[in-house]
Amino acid sequence: MHDGSTAILGVLASGFLIAGCGGGGGGGAPAGAGPGVSRTPDHRFVDPAQCQQCHPMQYQEWEGSVMHYGAASPVFNAFELTINKLSLGGVAANGASANFCIGCHAPPAPSQGETQAFVDALTARPSVESLSEVSKQGVSCDVCHSATGPDLRDSLLGDGIANRALVLDPDAPKQGPLANPAANDFHEGSFNPYLTSSEFCGSCHDVRLPKPDVLTGEPFQRLENLFSEWQSGPYNTVNNPHGRVVSCQDCHMSLYPQQPPGTYPQAPAAVDPDTGAPLAPRRHALHAFTAVSTPLVDDPRFPNGDTPDRDGFGYPLGQEQRRRQLLEATCEVSLRGTPRSLGAAAAVIPIAVTVTNVGAGHRVPSGFSQERQVWLEVVVRDDGGVIYESGVLHDTAHPETGETAPDGLLDDEDLEDRHFAIDLDTFDTHVSEGPDADQRGRGVNLGLASFQNRFVRVLADGTQEPVLNPMLADHMDNSRSLEMLTPRVIPYDVPVPGRGLVGDVKVSLRLRYRAFPPEFLRFLAQREPGLVSEATVDRNRIVDMAAEARTIRVTDN
Repeated sequence: MHDGSTAILGVLASGFLIAGCGGGGGGGAPAGAGPGVSRTPDHRFVDPAQCQQCHPMQYQEWEGSVMHYGAASPVFNAFELTINKLSLGGVAANGASANFCIGCHAPPAPSQGETQAFVDALTARPSVESLSEVSKQGVSCDVCHSATGPDLRDSLLGDGIANRALVLDPDAPKQGPLANPAANDFHEGSFNPYLTSSEFCGSCHDVRLPKPDVLTGEPFQRLENLFSEWQSGPYNTVNNPHGRVVSCQDCHMSLYPQQPPGTYPQAPAAVDPDTGAPLAPRRHALHAFTAVSTPLVDDPRFPNGDTPDRDGFGYPLGQEQRRRQLLEATCEVSLRGTPRSLGAAAAVIPIAVTVTNVGAGHRVPSGFSQERQVWLEVVVRDDGGVIYESGVLHDTAHPETGETAPDGLLDDEDLEDRHFAIDLDTFDTHVSEGPDADQRGRGVNLGLASFQNRFVRVLADGTQEPVLNPMLADHMDNSRSLEMLTPRVIPYDVPVPGRGLVGDVKVSLRLRYRAFPPEFLRFLAQREPGLVSEATVDRNRIVDMAAEARTIRVTDN
């Protein structure tokens, strides 16, 4: 077992996350403030409740979004607190990598001097407890609309990408995509096309750890690679099904997937706060920011359950519905190539499953893709019962987090390709193979087909092992996820049972998505039970992205 706490402390103390940290210092202004912008903590961001008076539609959309959820997330708060305790304050206000996490999840906090200094692990508290009400709103209206441009000076590669590489100036006119913003008594407006660019999204939606990647040779590790995948992919060209460049906003702030990417409704940009009279309709970007992250709290601000409610454009108000629509439009699965008939004397049942990322402008999964799970569930049966299954979940008890007996739920169960023994004191892991381990690299076409990326540690003998803790990784393996518009064929050679085949063989498959591995959430629940619990794990619901079923005819030939 490796000494995880020592390893984490060492890399943080040596400046693991110092460079390119968009979170800024403990009490200074936003990192990367441009020439003429004060670096003192006297800037103040506007509470989004004030924006609601003139922009009620935008506020309602944003209120239920994961942008709003960024600072409230119990998983984020428990994870950041765990890293701070293990690294003796490495990402705290006075740490070697000051405010690296909170600077993205609550951008106003570092610039307003709200973040906490680390004293010791016994007294350390989650960052959210020290935040002002404005900062508790996460990525609020004033964060994006105070972004005057990319931070080229302080970003890790000088490109304005990753780690909140934004110049934020709350004193500047409110930045926006409208070429002729209407005059008003509340704030000045300024046309800024940067807010409609994918580069604007990329300022936060790449995350780069300034520690060399041992296997790629890059001077940093790609913790999140979302923007870079889009930038190098077909959606940044005309060589995609839409025949034009499709920006991040064209999918995540439009009527997609109900309509083609880049289809925006018309709606008033604002209303008169005194009369309620709307201004003339203009192109409206939906501030629901539809994506696949999942609020894991029981909070009416973040409607994550089933709701029939829809907005004025017919778009679902509930996070679950929006997320499901987006995921269902992302990938296709098929059993093309499966034989129509199979001789009764056959030793194996050959199955070829094709999975294609047809609807995302980046790989699937993406974002924090080492945590997000996408996998194939395959079940093969005949009249005699189940012949083979992979990716199937089984209900078990989890007494470590208070589930003393199986609870009838499957969404909270771990996959069985590998088992992590997690050291609660160090967040290091020992991994062993489970009964559903992928054997394809060893010449056997069986086992779990998982598209989840991995954190990898390189051992002294050159072999690699997955770890759950990114701070212990030597390499971010982003190759397992599904590339855009590129079919991936997964073969299965299902052994025929000793009893032989009875009747036709039925194959059913599902491509499934889940935001977090339950074992990761249960680790946090044991470390920080006041933030994460078994109820949190139960809210981590699975979405079926695609499904297919086929019958293989068995003959006497």
